[in-house]
Amino acid sequence: MNNFATPERKLQVVTTCRTYDLPMLELALPRLRQHLPFKNLTVIAPDADCEIIRRRLGAAVEVIPEDGFLPGMNLRELQALPRFDFPKNAGWYFQQFLKLQFAFTAPEDDYYLIWDADTIPLRPLNFFDADGRMLLTQAEEFHAPYFETYRRLFHAEPHREFSCIAQHMLVQKSVAREMLASLGQPAENAEPWPWRIMRSLPPTEDYHLFSEFETYGHYLKNNHPERVAFVERRWRRWFDTDPGGGKIPTERDLEKLARDYDYVCFEKATRGWRYLAKYLVKKIRKPR
Repeated sequence: MNNFATPERKLQVVTTCRTYDLPMLELALPRLRQHLPFKNLTVIAPDADCEIIRRRLGAAVEVIPEDGFLPGMNLRELQALPRFDFPKNAGWYFQQFLKLQFAFTAPEDDYYLIWDADTIPLRPLNFFDADGRMLLTQAEEFHAPYFETYRRLFHAEPHREFSCIAQHMLVQKSVAREMLASLGQPAENAEPWPWRIMRSLPPTEDYHLFSEFETYGHYLKNNHPERVAFVERRWRRWFDTDPGGGKIPTERDLEKLARDYDYVCFEKATRGWRYLAKYLVKKIRKPR
């Protein structure tokens, strides 16, 4: 299999979604088709939400029930892990594992693009350069426990120069499978890879100890530097402190933001977004 891709290669876009993400994902979908080298969208979702998501996003979108998608682990089992922040925070880890598990599907298509459901592209984006190298977006975030987990998983230094948490991640499936096979304990004595990650988390009381973006991005940079180039893009998060923050953006909002940014993440943790999302979920689930 070739290690490099042509610049115009179309990409399977993968996201995780619950019903409260739907209003934003519905807004993002036509712009994913417009601004990305888009092949199709795959949504991995809780089983109870799949029918609603299919109905709202249309038959062209593939929707995969999350229960059973991750061999050796489901959310209920993960929630039972005796951690100080569980079961409440188990889903935060689980959705990361679901996105990485997509690397084991359709091995003949060696690339896919993880795209966060609350993020909207505003300008055309490329993910391969003229030489076929993957283009990954640099970011500024720094959370030390992510890198301590990296050391514990690979017994290697991450050599952090920047963050890879940029609301999306281009993944080469063969590299991701290699990475997941190598982490933690020797393969012949291994638990399923999600459990190996959980057992390797630092013994500290912190809510967030693992990032799929930081882990894969730094593994790729450190082990296959010839396959990747890191680029700067103009993007931001939209918080409550922003004018109009906490609500679903209008077309006028997006047109204005597109003057300055390639894409924007609309944090669903904002107060106004939570209230609106709860209202919309009730409306979506109302019997017809």
